[in-house]
Amino acid sequence: MTKLFSYSFSLTPPMPPAPTEQLHEYSYSEFLIGLPAHWKQIPSVMENTITFQSDTHGAAIIISADFYAIPEEKAQAVAERCLSSRVEALEQATPGHVAVLRRTIKPHSGGIGLELALVAETPEQVHVYLGHVTPRKILNFALVGRPDKQAAAELFDKTITNYRPKFP
Repeated sequence: MTKLFSYSFSLTPPMPPAPTEQLHEYSYSEFLIGLPAHWKQIPSVMENTITFQSDTHGAAIIISADFYAIPEEKAQAVAERCLSSRVEALEQATPGHVAVLRRTIKPHSGGIGLELALVAETPEQVHVYLGHVTPRKILNFALVGRPDKQAAAELFDKTITNYRPKFP
């Protein structure tokens, strides 16, 4: 007799999926973000700025928007200035102790403006920044965490998946 089919199966039950963390959704005119309950929104003195803090992670997320009419031919210069001013601010706070680990400007994948990225480290903190320069605004997402690059990268990856900027 010829064997037509061969089957195999495991008698071990599959592992249940890891419980997903319940997210609280924050929706604003320029972005949407979902964060676990341990992220608390704290008051900000700066206009058009929202700040969240997590004692669990020892980190903060600062999201801000600056509204300008930005002509396409000036977008690259504006993006470069955005990144330079962030590095300059860190240098003023910790002179000689800022290590820029990543700095990029590229076209946004959706075709609307430019996407900016900056990762910098000081002795006390890791700063991870994602920005967008569009024809009508500069949108900033910054995560500031403990001086652990790996932990900061993991936290950024985890939180950015639930961040949705609104374009244009």
